[in-house]
Amino acid sequence: MSYHSEPDLSRTQSHVQGQALAWFARLQDSKVSNGDKAAFAQWFAANPAHQAAFAKVEQLWQSPALHQALSHYATIPFPVAHKRNQSLRWATAASVILACTWFVAAANLINRWQADYATATGEQRRIELADGSAMILNTDSAVTLNFNESQRGIKLLQGEAYFEVQPDKAKPFIVATEQGSVLVVGTRFTVKIGERTDVDVDSGIVACAGKNNGSVQLTAGQHTEISANNVSTATPINPIRSFAWLKGRLIFQDQTLAQVIAELDRYHPGVILITDAKLGQIRMTGNYKLDDTAAVVRTLADIIGAKVMTLSPYLTVLKS
Repeated sequence: MSYHSEPDLSRTQSHVQGQALAWFARLQDSKVSNGDKAAFAQWFAANPAHQAAFAKVEQLWQSPALHQALSHYATIPFPVAHKRNQSLRWATAASVILACTWFVAAANLINRWQADYATATGEQRRIELADGSAMILNTDSAVTLNFNESQRGIKLLQGEAYFEVQPDKAKPFIVATEQGSVLVVGTRFTVKIGERTDVDVDSGIVACAGKNNGSVQLTAGQHTEISANNVSTATPINPIRSFAWLKGRLIFQDQTLAQVIAELDRYHPGVILITDAKLGQIRMTGNYKLDDTAAVVRTLADIIGAKVMTLSPYLTVLKS
């Protein structure tokens, strides 16, 4: 397939795009003044590049993908009856997502303040624990420790961690999340949290329990999902794929582009949007290094003949 990836914006272009984003946000305010409108008109007419940049923002604003991203990150009400208020609320949230990633990151600040250990986006970190066990924090993750005379406790506040647990029958090793807990004596496994808790076992045996109901025991090569009301039965995993991130790689097989991008976005500094629903349903198989997520996006676009637009250092768009 032909490659239609557009080059990254230069610093000047990125600055202009940032101005367009700022103007777009300002114009959505019901209290925007006539002076602001006049200043915008002057800026808009001053350079064709300004007009092109503003058109990109308006085009993206109409994208269902952006609305989906807003509903995920912003959690702002979307009332049907009041379209004017609806537009203003979404525009306000959109301006934040389009301009920078601090809004998304802010949701994790409380977790980071509470954490004993944390990683930034794209960072992985190995921590040696006092009992001889170890944990490897994946991208954008945070944990607190609760080691005492009766147990070795860890709470996963966000993200994902791989644990290498030293056996100690007198002190069980317990990883807690909002949905439940994982108890072990000695084993290696990963725990990842989001809307649910995912557990993958590399070796040994772990006991998974839901906060409200259900439990299951996993052995090497098995997976479960812990939700608020249920713990799924054990299912097999492909260890090479499941633990690929430990080697700095992303491996996927027969997954949709939307699924691949959602996982890649965890390691990417900013937001990646797919504006075409059909594009997101294309199925793909691949094995990529995670050290340059922007390059992976461009490579995936090359494979499927998509376009890549970098609207700011924090917003990448994939489109047909």
